[in-house]
Amino acid sequence: MIGGIILFMLLMVWLLSGPSDSTAKVNKAKPFVSSNWTKRYQINDKNPLGLYLFTRLTQSHIDTTNKVSVIADEMSLDSIVEMGEDPKTYMFVGNDFGLQNHEIDSILSDVKKGSSLFISFYDLTENLYLKLFEEYSFRIDYDEKVNVFMENEKHEMLNLYQNDTVACDWWAFGELKFKDDFVGLSSFMEMTNFVKVNHGDGFVYLHSTPNLFYNYQIKRKEGFKYAQKVLNEFPTDNDVYLLEIGRLSDNYGDADTEEKSGPDKKEDTSYLQLIFKNPTLLVAMLLSILGVILFLIFRSKRTRPVVPVIDKKKDMTLAFAETITSIYFAKRNPYGLLQVQRKNFFDTVNRYFFVDLYKREGDREIRILSEKSNTSIEDIEYLIKAFETKKAFNVTEQFVADLAKRKHQFYRKTGIISDKIHERVVAQELVFSRSLWLPIIFILSGLIVFVVGMYYLTAAFGIGIALWPASFIMIYLGIARLSNPYMKVTKDTIVYYSTFGGKTIYKRDDLIQTELRETGAVLNFVDNKKLIINYWDLSRFDKRQFERFISKLHTLEL
Repeated sequence: MIGGIILFMLLMVWLLSGPSDSTAKVNKAKPFVSSNWTKRYQINDKNPLGLYLFTRLTQSHIDTTNKVSVIADEMSLDSIVEMGEDPKTYMFVGNDFGLQNHEIDSILSDVKKGSSLFISFYDLTENLYLKLFEEYSFRIDYDEKVNVFMENEKHEMLNLYQNDTVACDWWAFGELKFKDDFVGLSSFMEMTNFVKVNHGDGFVYLHSTPNLFYNYQIKRKEGFKYAQKVLNEFPTDNDVYLLEIGRLSDNYGDADTEEKSGPDKKEDTSYLQLIFKNPTLLVAMLLSILGVILFLIFRSKRTRPVVPVIDKKKDMTLAFAETITSIYFAKRNPYGLLQVQRKNFFDTVNRYFFVDLYKREGDREIRILSEKSNTSIEDIEYLIKAFETKKAFNVTEQFVADLAKRKHQFYRKTGIISDKIHERVVAQELVFSRSLWLPIIFILSGLIVFVVGMYYLTAAFGIGIALWPASFIMIYLGIARLSNPYMKVTKDTIVYYSTFGGKTIYKRDDLIQTELRETGAVLNFVDNKKLIINYWDLSRFDKRQFERFISKLHTLEL
């Protein structure tokens, strides 16, 4: 009986201790699922915008005898650069990247001996631009996806946010010049986004689209193949060092936003420390702040009206158009602006005529739109074909301008744009401002002369009283140049403003001839009147805007 009881107990223990389906499900590791779309470019982050897969792919690319390490401080960087003569691979993928001059110099010296440096970035600190480039410019394509070409193969890359495809800026290099030879490795829209630069015995790799290495990109087949080809450019027998020391804060990473403490905490060297260390100055500053607060409180109570004034609603359509225009002139990408125009045209047609041109089935939608808008089918097909062209290299500024005019004519013909709004658009005026450097010099010089005059007066030198009028004149000249525009161009007139606020009005109908020079332009009017425009007296943006305006006038004359 005792033996039977023992055998029964052992049998029950064996049966109950066996793995069941529920136990197996509990013990099985759950897959990582995340909905965090805010943290970006963290090297060990498994969220969609992290770099966990790229880091693991880098580790699998190199030999098992080599390793991937992180350089997080200056001491680690110095020890790694100085140890041994073996070549290394330095990498960074992120939004903003910056190093001090001696740090980037030590890395470039190691690259010159045979190491490699890979930087995938959106922006660099100014000193790195000077170290890495001789001349540079950037271009942009605004779309939901791009086709990246590398080694004669196409890789379709998407921009996702919370599992939705949304349009974004895809950055590429424009005109580049380096001290040594370089070659483009990958591109999209015929714009290079990955270059390889010779530097001594090593190479510097510059990549302008770090969003191609997000986790969600590499999980896709196209993104995985592209990342693999990028990593194949680097040796497999080199140790890889991730330059987290150069990652600048963009308010996404927890490590960047936390306050540093301990031996790595940086000392506060701001000028306010001079006030905080002196009790008298600190009390004076606090009293000044309190006085300003009291002034604002009592001033607002005295001037506040009984009935608040409701400001007139601004014309957001014109504001949107001016914003799009400024972005285009800053980036100089006609094809990107064409895509914006296409979306605007299709959405407008859908809103006013209830015809969705995105989902066309043959020519049914075009015929319906032709009937509703009383426009010929040929004109509508011409607009759609021009908007949907895939030949980006054929899209010029003149092409976009002509297409915008035809679209504007369609809007006016169908009544989308009224005559009143058209008159307001035509009545828009161009305002050209003076450059800031000369007014700033006048104002700073006036302040310096004023301080010197005060010093001479306190030292009982009579010349101090003579410096005051000179300082006031300099400050007045600087303020006058800042407050008065250089020139205004309206529909009918061209108004030129002198430094002291006087203005001369010229009629545009009286313009006879324009002369283009390297230093500016000369506008010749009737009665031997001339208006000389100097480029050095215009700000950089207004100079480009004026060059486009004067080129248009010159073209109309021809």
